[in-house]
Amino acid sequence: MDLKMWKSDTVTIKVDYDKCQGHGDCADACPSEVYELSDGKTVPVNIDECVECCTCVETCPEGAIDHSACG
Repeated sequence: MDLKMWKSDTVTIKVDYDKCQGHGDCADACPSEVYELSDGKTVPVNIDECVECCTCVETCPEGAIDHSACG
């Protein structure tokens, strides 16, 4: 499993790069513009801006995102 993890003071986001197909749904839906696509994969480049709404988890068609606030 190619699991990438990012942490801020309050949030941990994990993206399974084996599942991520780079659709960009998470980046498009995120109200805080936390995500960008890089080399065809999602990256939470602005993790400190996360408002913990779980939209990224809900919109990922591959189920590739695990977010600490989204149990």
